[in-house]
Amino acid sequence: MKDGIAHVLIPIVIWVLAIFGWGNNLYRLTQCDFDTPLKTEVIRGAGVVVFPLGIVLGYISISDDKSKI
Repeated sequence: MKDGIAHVLIPIVIWVLAIFGWGNNLYRLTQCDFDTPLKTEVIRGAGVVVFPLGIVLGYISISDDKSKI
């Protein structure tokens, strides 16, 4: 068996990036103003519930997003 550092390191890096992306989405949701229109709030709220969506949304900016990141 070829057990190298890559077999251990790559899954750890992927998990860290996934959790950071989801957490960043959650943070950006808390920074929203919750004033109409609610497009950003609904999309980011769905990303909190649906983990894979939240990972992706954590790394992108939505047009009316008011967070400073």
